Amino acid sequence: MYNGTGHIMDATHYDKIADKLIQFHSKLPDNGDLVDFGAKMKVRMMKETIALLLQRIDELANADERGWIK
Repeated sequence: MYNGTGHIMDATHYDKIADKLIQFHSKLPDNGDLVDFGAKMKVRMMKETIALLLQRIDELANADERGWIK
């Protein structure tokens, strides 16, 4: 698949992106450690967004593997 810079992505690129997202997710605090409601909501929304991104990356990688993306 072509990315924004015109380079073809391969499985390694998908893995690297997913790995960085997982690392970032692991650095976020647990909601039980937060006192402020706003902070709890932001962290929860960030974790949900990362989970959705990981799901979409997996879907794209699978489609790319099947040759659906050119």
